[in-house]
Amino acid sequence: MSFGLFFFLSLASTGTAGEVNLASSLGDTRVGIVTTPEEQSMGRQFIAAARQQMRFIDDPLLLEYIQGLGQRLTTDLEGDAESLRFFLIDNKLINAFAGPGGRLAVFTGLVLATQNEAELASVMAHELAHVAQRHLPRMMDRARQRQLPTTAGIIAAILLGGQVGAAAMAATSGAALSDQLSYNREFEREADALGLMILTKAGYPAAAMMSFLGRLDQENRLQAVGAPEYLRTHPLTQNRLALVEGRLRQYPRFSVAPSLDYYHARTRIRAVFAEEAEKSAAAFAHEVLSADPLVARAARYGLVLSQVRLGDHQSAIQNARHLVADYSDYPPYQVALAQALLASGSADEAVSVLQFLAESDRRSPAMAYYLADTLMKAGKFVDARLVLRGALRGAPRQAELYRLLARVEGETNHPKRSFQALAEYHYWRDEYDQALAQLETAASYGTDSAYLEASISARIKEIKTQMMHDGTR
Repeated sequence: MSFGLFFFLSLASTGTAGEVNLASSLGDTRVGIVTTPEEQSMGRQFIAAARQQMRFIDDPLLLEYIQGLGQRLTTDLEGDAESLRFFLIDNKLINAFAGPGGRLAVFTGLVLATQNEAELASVMAHELAHVAQRHLPRMMDRARQRQLPTTAGIIAAILLGGQVGAAAMAATSGAALSDQLSYNREFEREADALGLMILTKAGYPAAAMMSFLGRLDQENRLQAVGAPEYLRTHPLTQNRLALVEGRLRQYPRFSVAPSLDYYHARTRIRAVFAEEAEKSAAAFAHEVLSADPLVARAARYGLVLSQVRLGDHQSAIQNARHLVADYSDYPPYQVALAQALLASGSADEAVSVLQFLAESDRRSPAMAYYLADTLMKAGKFVDARLVLRGALRGAPRQAELYRLLARVEGETNHPKRSFQALAEYHYWRDEYDQALAQLETAASYGTDSAYLEASISARIKEIKTQMMHDGTR
């Protein structure tokens, strides 16, 4: 089974689609993306297997950030760019991977290891290049020729790395496949070259890639234990670093303004997903004194989130009010204030905070989620439903919106619609078996709506067909 993205260079390609050679002159490129049903099938199975081994983050603000960054990097990609999917995994390892079917994942450890958004974008651009150049399918073809298993579950274990991956490698065949699925030096050179193109076309300086790789190499040399997980499947050599540095001369040098969203995404990871909230709160309390205004501002936000986690609701509310007063045009601060108010039991006031968001902000899937969640907790279910259905018209693939809609429909005594929404939640998480089970439960409830009956029946048929194609039913 082949999977991945078909890629060609209009000016720099020689040979077949599976053997892309980059010309020494890195000129304009045209990247055409095609995903076949077979590719999507393995991609779905891959993510389903990965979800059983790692914690995928469903925080709407963080997901919106990672997906937005991914979309920025793919703006100039032609063809079926919408088939690309971006995920965030809660794990301290410095890692990222591009799986089958255009599924790309970033670990929180990687986000925290970068120093600016351009560095993070450089890693994601590199992963996009691996996918575009069909490196993983080429390696899988090689593994099949050696009669090694290439199931989605084993591939997920290898790419996830760490203890999970080590467990899967206990068998001889798993260890052999792990070696087969490590990018070789030529693949890394190709991904670096195309990654630089993708990075700069998205408006980031090419030097960011060298900055991150150089620091990762230096940290690796200083570590007494093994190399960072990312270097296990992405070998970093001095020759590779020299080649990247050499290519930088072909790109203009420029700087970009620090990304407010990047700083706040890193802060949110530290505040919401840290194992010890007390330590995070203490760190933020120190950082609010930073001479760097952006670091200090993000620390104020992190302190509010940490105080909510610690149950210090009044301090969180007070600090969040100050943030909103100082920066009324940054919606995450309103969300933080609303969350603090909800935690203190002031649901109606939390609703009023979010209802003052600009209409353009309320159309954001993340903002719509928090507004609907707050409305529901204030007992305003009809309003919550309107917000969610409006948001889903513009963002029909946002799984978390369906999960919240299922709760709203359930609270308003619409079980059939509730199970239908829950099915869509699982469907967009690549959990087809669970989606089908929810739809079949939905079908068991009566309704006066012939349209609803027909839509559920059609969806059941569609998912069964896809599962038959996947070989999972």
